[in-house]
Amino acid sequence: MSCKWMLRIKRNNVYKARLVARGFEQKPGVDYFETYAPVISMSSLRLVLAIIIQKNLEIYALDVKTAFLNGDLQETIYMEQPMGYNDNSGRVCKLLKSLYGLKQAPTQWFKRFTDFIIHLNFQQLNCEACIFVRRSKSEIFIVLYVDDLLIAGSDDSEVGVVIQLLRNEFEMSKAEVENEFLGIGFVYSHNKLSLCQKAYVEKVLNKFRMADCKPSGTPLVPKSTSSDFVNSERFHGPYRELVGALLYLSMTTRPDILYSVNCLSQIQEQPTNSAWAGLKRILRYLKGTSELQLLFCKSDSDNIMINVYVDADWGADTYDRKSISGYIIFFIDCPVIWSVKKQTSIALYTTEAEILALAKTI
Repeated sequence: MSCKWMLRIKRNNVYKARLVARGFEQKPGVDYFETYAPVISMSSLRLVLAIIIQKNLEIYALDVKTAFLNGDLQETIYMEQPMGYNDNSGRVCKLLKSLYGLKQAPTQWFKRFTDFIIHLNFQQLNCEACIFVRRSKSEIFIVLYVDDLLIAGSDDSEVGVVIQLLRNEFEMSKAEVENEFLGIGFVYSHNKLSLCQKAYVEKVLNKFRMADCKPSGTPLVPKSTSSDFVNSERFHGPYRELVGALLYLSMTTRPDILYSVNCLSQIQEQPTNSAWAGLKRILRYLKGTSELQLLFCKSDSDNIMINVYVDADWGADTYDRKSISGYIIFFIDCPVIWSVKKQTSIALYTTEAEILALAKTI
């Protein structure tokens, strides 16, 4: 297998070089077997953050440097000598550890991290493989997203011991009180945590040349459906790219645009000029609401409430007459789980559409 040097200049004028394997040359069943590595879902991340705030725990962030190099290889893999090192001997390199670019690199890193954390008496949740909890004299939570870590605990000294053990095992950045995670801004103070993606919104607006646009009061014209955007000229441009950027935003901190994005994402195969105008209207709405936040607050009551809201239209889309279901779940008065989807069957009555939406939520 061959390899390649990846060179780039980072924002702080630091020159970075990374040697990567050309994993597309690997053969399944010979050079690799398993490639799956889980990542925490956004719903689980929001839920665990709400629990952390309710327990009044301090949150710290760490980043594992060159995480994939920590994985142990189970297969025997040979690689050509990297450019600039060839000694003209005709010999090749035998990989002793995992390397960026290998198909199994994410899997091996996750296994290595999980084995080490379990060795520290943490328990891996069955429902979410990227959340680890340890309950002894105090309670500590660890959240993993590839190479990014969130650590929260009730005893700062025990949290410090865990962080030091992690540093002894892996090369990590300095632990800091969290102010950003996965591009989501964190503001933590007085038993409150707010999540905001203003920087991400501004980045998207700049990328699609909408930074100076006039704000809109709503993401779409009221009562709009996907069939309203079909009958116009074909649009040739970065339609799917913008849909993807807005989908990520709607699934992290902005449930208010989820229906609109879902509506316009249904016509990605043949986007139209009117659909593109609809996406630009969402951008104008984001322009005026870029500072909206999800707020997690500690409840003074011992009775923690979970509130679920479900709704559905009834065949409003004239194209196929399938109803749209939507639900949102609040934990301690903050939305943590939400979804908007088209129903798979045609409801014959409004009651049927509502029951199908409720069944999907449950």
